[in-house]
Amino acid sequence: MATKSNYEFQKRQKKADQQKGDLDPQLRARLQALCEEGWALWCRFDAERRRHSFHPFVPADHQAVLEALIPLRAPGLRFLEWGSATGVITIMADILGFEAYGIELDPDLVDQARELARKCESRARFTVGSFIPAGYRWKDHRGDERLGTIGHGDSGYLDLGLSLEEFDVVYGYPWSGEELMMLDLMKVHGRPQATLLVHAASGVEVYRGGRPAAY
Repeated sequence: MATKSNYEFQKRQKKADQQKGDLDPQLRARLQALCEEGWALWCRFDAERRRHSFHPFVPADHQAVLEALIPLRAPGLRFLEWGSATGVITIMADILGFEAYGIELDPDLVDQARELARKCESRARFTVGSFIPAGYRWKDHRGDERLGTIGHGDSGYLDLGLSLEEFDVVYGYPWSGEELMMLDLMKVHGRPQATLLVHAASGVEVYRGGRPAAY
């Protein structure tokens, strides 16, 4: 499975390089190694935990996220991943030059993310907690307050010492129906010109100010 994932990564990486300019070979090699390691961690997690009981963690399309992050790079930008799991996307953002943070409810996954960051010599920072700021309350147009697979816990921003509005780029992987809550969360607590990347079946959707945005 890791070999198949590696092949797909290389194929899509080549396409992305042709479209957006080649990445430095050493940088590309680090990203490829990270994605291979991330796929191996997911396979182990799936075998040991997810096949025995439900867990909301599913792996992102790493290449799709990479393609979305490349054109957003700029000095001094802060990146946040909502539900950072094993940390692959957050570490990817760090390797690309972002000041990168991840918030994750599952302490075991946070431990794995920190270990992967050490292994990759990444400065990405991870904390245990909820990516929902204290005091935020979600209601859809019908008045439904349910958050789907998004769990409850103490706000992770407290440990980071940063508020959601201090991040320039935010990434989330919603289950079906959770996208509107993420857009509303950014509207209420995010900075108006911040970029929200939402993982979707068609790839990664880009929003600014609650609206679809072009690069």
